[in-house]
Amino acid sequence: MRLRLVGVPGVLGSVVDVSSHPASSLFDRRTVVFTAHCAESAYLRERICAYVLNEGAIPINPWMVGGYFLYGLVDKDAVRRANNNLLMRSDELWVFGPTSDGVDVEVTWAQQNNIPVWWFDLDHYGEAITSLSARPCST
Repeated sequence: MRLRLVGVPGVLGSVVDVSSHPASSLFDRRTVVFTAHCAESAYLRERICAYVLNEGAIPINPWMVGGYFLYGLVDKDAVRRANNNLLMRSDELWVFGPTSDGVDVEVTWAQQNNIPVWWFDLDHYGEAITSLSARPCST
């Protein structure tokens, strides 16, 4: 794999061999998972993402994208719309721990749009994540 860089100052027209970079061989499609969990478990967002990655899927976690409503920098509905768009582009919805009214909206939308919903329990530390529903293995 080779990549021609165009419009980069100092290297215009140069060709860079990227075949030795580890990312060059990792373009396999994986299941994209929207991870839903309430604000009370937002502190476990990294553990939840690690769990999804270890299961062979790609996590989309709204708490990793912008924290709690982008900390007031934009209108809450802009963040809600962004989260909903991420959900609409996901292959599956995985729900971790107790739900909230926002998570309930995501679950309802997923069910109405034939997006698989899978449920998981997690302990206080995020070290024990347990599937509560049978789920086929991710690719």
